[in-house]
Amino acid sequence: MLDRKSLFAAALAACCAVPVLGAVTGARATGTAAAAPAAATAARPRTGAMIAQIRIRRMGLKMGVRQGVTEAVLRRGVGHYPGTALPGREGNAVLLGHRTTWRAPFFQLDRLRRGDRIVLRVGRRSYVYRVRTRRVVDPRDRRALEPVPFKRASEPRGRYLTLVTCTPKGSDRRRLVVVGRMDSGR
Repeated sequence: MLDRKSLFAAALAACCAVPVLGAVTGARATGTAAAAPAAATAARPRTGAMIAQIRIRRMGLKMGVRQGVTEAVLRRGVGHYPGTALPGREGNAVLLGHRTTWRAPFFQLDRLRRGDRIVLRVGRRSYVYRVRTRRVVDPRDRRALEPVPFKRASEPRGRYLTLVTCTPKGSDRRRLVVVGRMDSGR
């Protein structure tokens, strides 16, 4: 069984055209993002289940979001990283997607700018996140998984959405990370 860091590396390897180099294995994850409460784990959807729909007008993206980040899930579109908050909930919901392969949902992720809307529809509710920041990070940098993205050992304060893909296009050299914060729910 893979630990959180190894799962993140494996998911990103599946997300990119070439395998991730220097994946961390056997290390213990740090911060509160590593420990999901037992009750929340029990309520998690099964791998591959459709959990939401993502819509980003600037990218022309409208696609389903499935639970998990296995190769099979990411071949079908966007995957929700296990152990992170579910869309619309307190904490950080992390979504991964291919940039240039399969359905390439995050092909134009680099076009997003501060203030752009990202809408997640879960059942009859829509959750609107506004882009706050965009970063390019090292593939081994796992701070995007924290309950408050890029704040080590943070407690969940707010509702965040983090989108992750490889960059530059066609390479796994770096990761493009876009972080949004909930604007409103209706």
